[in-house]
Amino acid sequence: MSLYLRAVTSCFRFSFTGNHHAPILISKLCTVCVFLPDMSVFQHCSVLFELKGLPFKDKKKIKLAVTDNGGNMAFVASKQCSLVVASGVSSLSPSRVRNIVKYQIPVVGVEYVHRCLEANCRLPVEDFKLGISLPVKNKGLVCYMLVFKEYTEMDHGLPKFPKNFQVAKYSVFQKVLKPCLILLLIYCGVFLQLLLEEKLNMGALSPEVGLFVELLWQEALGCINLTLITPVHKISLNDVTRAEGLLLQVQRKITDHKMEEALSLWSEYYTLLPTRFPVSPNMSEVSKQFDLCQLIRDILNVSEMTLGSAIPSSVGKYRALRCGIEAVPPDSLEFEAVTSLLQTSKIQVHQIYQVIRAPELQNFKTELGNIQPLLHSSSPHNFVGILSRGLLMPHVAVDQHGIQRTDAGNLGSGIYFTDNIKTTLKYSQCSSTDGSRLMLVCDVALGRCKDLLEKDLTLTQAPEDYDSVHGVQNKPGVQSEFTDDEYVVYSADQVKLKYVVRFICSLLNKVYSFLRQTLSILLFHEELLYLIIGPGTVEDGIGDIKNPLENVTAGLLNSSGQQIPLQAVHVKCKLMDLLAQVIIFQKYTNQSAVPIEAKYVFPLDDSAAVSGFEAFINGKHVVGQVKEKETARRQYKQAIEKGHGAYLMDQDAPDVFTISVGNLPPGATVLIKVTFVSELIVKDGSVFFSLPSSVAPWQETAALNQTTQVTLEKVCVTDEGANAREFNLDMSVEMPHEITEVKCTTHKVKMKKTDCKAVVSVLPGEVMGPEGFQLLVTLTEVHVPRMWVEKHPSKDSQVSVILTISTTTKTRAMQYFVLLLDASQSMKGESLNTARMLALQILNNLDQNVQLNVIFFGTGTCHFSSVGGSTELWRPLRALSLLPPSSGTRNLLLLSDGHIQSPELTLRLIRENSTHSRLFTCGLSPTANRHMLRALAQAGGGAYEFFDTKSKHTWLEKVTSQIKRMLAPGARSVSVKWQQFNPTAPPLVQAPKHLHALFNDCHTLVFGFVPHCTQATLLGNLGGEEIKTMVSTSELQKTKGTFLHKLTARAIIRDFEDGSLDSDAVLHEEKKAELKSFVIELSKEFSILSQFTSFVAIEERDSEEERGFTDIPKLIAEEDVDFLPYMCWAEEESTLVIVFKKNFFTSISCLKRLNNTFLFLVYFQEMEADDYLVSHWSSL
Repeated sequence: MSLYLRAVTSCFRFSFTGNHHAPILISKLCTVCVFLPDMSVFQHCSVLFELKGLPFKDKKKIKLAVTDNGGNMAFVASKQCSLVVASGVSSLSPSRVRNIVKYQIPVVGVEYVHRCLEANCRLPVEDFKLGISLPVKNKGLVCYMLVFKEYTEMDHGLPKFPKNFQVAKYSVFQKVLKPCLILLLIYCGVFLQLLLEEKLNMGALSPEVGLFVELLWQEALGCINLTLITPVHKISLNDVTRAEGLLLQVQRKITDHKMEEALSLWSEYYTLLPTRFPVSPNMSEVSKQFDLCQLIRDILNVSEMTLGSAIPSSVGKYRALRCGIEAVPPDSLEFEAVTSLLQTSKIQVHQIYQVIRAPELQNFKTELGNIQPLLHSSSPHNFVGILSRGLLMPHVAVDQHGIQRTDAGNLGSGIYFTDNIKTTLKYSQCSSTDGSRLMLVCDVALGRCKDLLEKDLTLTQAPEDYDSVHGVQNKPGVQSEFTDDEYVVYSADQVKLKYVVRFICSLLNKVYSFLRQTLSILLFHEELLYLIIGPGTVEDGIGDIKNPLENVTAGLLNSSGQQIPLQAVHVKCKLMDLLAQVIIFQKYTNQSAVPIEAKYVFPLDDSAAVSGFEAFINGKHVVGQVKEKETARRQYKQAIEKGHGAYLMDQDAPDVFTISVGNLPPGATVLIKVTFVSELIVKDGSVFFSLPSSVAPWQETAALNQTTQVTLEKVCVTDEGANAREFNLDMSVEMPHEITEVKCTTHKVKMKKTDCKAVVSVLPGEVMGPEGFQLLVTLTEVHVPRMWVEKHPSKDSQVSVILTISTTTKTRAMQYFVLLLDASQSMKGESLNTARMLALQILNNLDQNVQLNVIFFGTGTCHFSSVGGSTELWRPLRALSLLPPSSGTRNLLLLSDGHIQSPELTLRLIRENSTHSRLFTCGLSPTANRHMLRALAQAGGGAYEFFDTKSKHTWLEKVTSQIKRMLAPGARSVSVKWQQFNPTAPPLVQAPKHLHALFNDCHTLVFGFVPHCTQATLLGNLGGEEIKTMVSTSELQKTKGTFLHKLTARAIIRDFEDGSLDSDAVLHEEKKAELKSFVIELSKEFSILSQFTSFVAIEERDSEEERGFTDIPKLIAEEDVDFLPYMCWAEEESTLVIVFKKNFFTSISCLKRLNNTFLFLVYFQEMEADDYLVSHWSSL
């Protein structure tokens, strides 16, 4: 009904009391209101009806409600149609939706008609619209240059150029329309930074600068060579990180007065970095070793730019410093200005060098003001690091670089400067090369500086409202605790290196005359070599690294060619959801006339955990025990020497285990029983189980050559007779959801199954081929988060396992791909060839419609060309962050060895831009920094894969996995919040400690020793939205045993070996050192092999003892996995009777006819079950 006001009044307003009521007219004056009904609510309105699913009477009522109130019916969606009334969005066909969107016709529900009739007017449609939309097609990016306004310098509306800016890319126009004059004094820090970066890539170098560079390098290398026994180029950055972690451990042990443990760690440190003059550990010596580690790190970082040569050119050394250096002419005003700052006659200045560091041009805080030229000095061997990375803050040195300051400072942890040359001399040292000293002149942004008269060793930052502090010198009229003027800043961004002064103290030392002659000749020859052959043809430096596959011989053979063929392999498997327990029986016989030692190598998945080792020989049963590796090997050798039987199992690599059977008597038959538990994977929507073949070829030679005893002859267990061996496999399968299919892709099998259980057995005559055994189990619901809890049967211990499943949304991220190919010096050789090969494989696997770019980076950044130099990943990342994608997500795929420069800056850039750019990493090279590559992928919301040269057959699968992840949306910042209901419960232990991002069709198992926990929450971030998923179980659903305990122990050990315990590499190594003893005890308790432990079993033998008999078939039969004994195999013909007991009912279920087998369905009470079966057995 429409509302019409028939009275005229003044000072009135309308007030609405609700959606279902007509407006009420309120007036302060006397007003007469008359509301008249109107039957033309839908007058001049053409309505299209889409009422699928409604009863015929309801459809008729709605149409009449419109037509009776002035509306018309429309039959097509056109521009004349004013409204669409639909029962739901699903009732609209795609063609109808396209026309509706084309003509912008509002679509409302049926409720809209009723509300309009109640209100006697046509209401706004906004509150009743049904949400429909067409998928937006990506039309690509179109740039219309003519729509941009072109400004001239005379325009009044000329926008101001921002002072804080960065250059993503720049180009120089070659054609000139008209010449222009630019004043040389008009410049900015960004322009200088670009010029500096270009200059560092040029080959020209003055003799003065070349001499100075050689001096710095000789000082740094000389200091290291005098200290270390091992040449510095044979030390890896990974070793330095481990050494720094050990030093942190030693420091804590000394503080806790645990000197015995400190000595053990100290000895391990000297194993990594052997020195010529080892001393006992103390705080002072630990601090010196931290400084040594930082010096080694600096040398290794800058050595990446020296073209891998043992005698690099001066140009290469100069470029490695990543710092612009120019000699200041002695007759210039600039030289006089610097010497005037020194104001003393006790020193003699030999040379002044102007230095410019690119990061300082970008980060220096000029806005603080009060910029003063101040002095700073250090030992000459530290200047390679100072010029390459700048001055370090003490807390940065500890937290980020793993070093310690030897001087705490009178004003706490800051960077100290002075304006007095006499104070500087206290901290300078003579060069061992030429006797000169070095000093820095820096621009320091003091800002608001607070004067202090008393020392304060606790300062870590400037006082509130101040930017720096000044320790005022004690002098007449000023009572102070400071003997000299000291200026301290607490941010490295307040310091900009400006000059390096090379001088001597005239009263103490003189410059040696031989330096200039020697270095000048060396400089001449190196520059000539550099100009003739170019930087790309210098020796790679990794030519001595050979492919280990070249020396591998197929099969473990002894010198005489004797072999012990493996006679039989019997496998018993139990699959429970995504977990598996496998028992392998291996039978072989010593056919020689003398006792021998036999070794057998077999591979396992890296998620497997060996949990049992037994040996049966001559009627004896020997059970292996897990002990520390050295203890196990010592007992093994002693038993061999005494003539006893000994069995040893080691983990030589994550996917390889070796069995050593010592002193095997002639003619003896041995049965080895190995038990392991493993995690399964989901492959193409199915649970995938695989059992590899018996031998890992790339490990055979190493295993044979390894010396475990010297008494007996070693004999191989070859794989050449695999086809002639007896092979049996029986498996039980138990799943939480209905099994739709069980498929074996490698063998012919027979099976029997129910809805959630199955038993599989390999048919006689089948052999174990090189592809191993593979089985796929398909479920109705595999992508469902779930939780298991297991109690230990004999102790107060509980483990929880969570299966996390990523989102199954079908939305795909926009396909923007950028390949970041590391072309730095450390990647030269095989690693770079591997990167190129992987890049080609990635390009071949990508869809043709994706938008793709390839960036080679080193010291600089280039597109589709080689670069070289150091690994400065932050440069392309900075350019990409300044040019984000206009829509969608950009996927960055990094192919690198992980040894990057400026890791803090790189990680910050990745985190800040992770909303639009995801980073995936591929680790290359045997010496790759895996921790850094994991950290980069973690920060970028991507995933990490390592490409091992020993397992190239897995590369294609890993490339496919990375591409699949990049094409799918992913949840980042994934974590688990465990709900412990006991506030006094001990702290939990989780593995993996840091979870990676989750993607479609991917799963992650999270293990934990979590007491009193039956509920947990999975947290993550998907497309900028926080997601939460709760998983839980009940007390009744808890299981009892050690199955999950062993898998949890293996997960913790694996996280220790390959995971990330802390985002900081040094703290990661420190935590690894702390957890070593815990990992060993965990390995012993749950019989899980680790890199520190082995299985050992000793069989004591008596020469007069009679040889017993081992009933091998009986031993194998005891491990029965058939939990469906009442069912027959699918191809057999017999009557099938299945008995289920639930509550008080038992059902004999026969649901279908299989061949000639008739199945019946009979229900009866439990009390009558036995009598019924006895009386009706003949008929059944």
